[in-house]
Amino acid sequence: MRMVLCVLGLLFAPVVNAVEWNNPFDGIQSGEYRVISTLGLGSGEQQLTNNRDFFGYVSIGITPAVGVWQVELRASRFDDSWVEVRQVGLNFKVDFTLNCYLQCLYWMVGWNYADIELNNVRKHGYWYHRGNRWQYQFYDDRFIHVFNTNGSDTFWNLGVGYRFMWTPDFDTSIEYNYNDIASVRRVNLGHLRTLTANFSYRF
Repeated sequence: MRMVLCVLGLLFAPVVNAVEWNNPFDGIQSGEYRVISTLGLGSGEQQLTNNRDFFGYVSIGITPAVGVWQVELRASRFDDSWVEVRQVGLNFKVDFTLNCYLQCLYWMVGWNYADIELNNVRKHGYWYHRGNRWQYQFYDDRFIHVFNTNGSDTFWNLGVGYRFMWTPDFDTSIEYNYNDIASVRRVNLGHLRTLTANFSYRF
């Protein structure tokens, strides 16, 4: 509950401009800010299994009518039958330039909470305990480890994207994201890399 309240507070807190503090709800009604919803579909690859499979996300956020930046609350899911990652997070997007009226490059950074499940993940090689996690050392067919566990983790993500505005309300984009997932139940998962095609509409 504390995390949800923190995310909502960051998402809908008053936004400062060059003159005065503005309430974003008043800004939405006046057209200064716009609500933006996004559907992203693509693929992801989790480092533990090195399998590429479906990845998708939905988000709701707020952006100035002139663009430049965007704050969104995002929920996503990755599942390759061995590793399942269900995450929710707060994501920030910022354009590289201030005059992206038709097409634009942008960068993004975010913080996420995820529920993670491992189903019969088989790894060949020698693994040993280091601190509070399993650590991989070298490949050896004589050693097989099977992981069946679940847990949660918090981690950051970093990415870049390219956006094309078809109309003032609708745009499509391509995003690459790097999610720095750490470990679950002493199993080091490494990273989750995703590539998505996104469809966004501004209200």
